[in-house]
Amino acid sequence: MSPKPRDSLLIIRDILAVAVKRVSKTEIVYRSNINFVAAEKYITRLLLRGMLETVVDEGKSKFQTTPLGIEALSKLTEVQKLVEGT
Repeated sequence: MSPKPRDSLLIIRDILAVAVKRVSKTEIVYRSNINFVAAEKYITRLLLRGMLETVVDEGKSKFQTTPLGIEALSKLTEVQKLVEGT
C-alpha cells in the first residue's frame, strides 16, 4: 500500500514554516519535500496572496514568510493539531 499524498494545505504549511527564515527555492524544495514544478506553483500562489515575499540576500533572490503568512501558518498548524488529535 502506497503512502497517502499530502494535502495542498499541508504543503503550504510546510513551505510557510521553511520560509520563516529567508530561504532559496532549492531549500524550499528539499525541506518541504516537493519537486521544483510544485514549488513554483505554490510559491507563485503564496506570493500573489501576500503570504510570501521575495527578498534579496547577498545578491540572491530568496523567499520569506510575511506577517500574513505567519498568521496562516499558525492557523494551519492549529487545524492540523485538531484533525490529528495531537
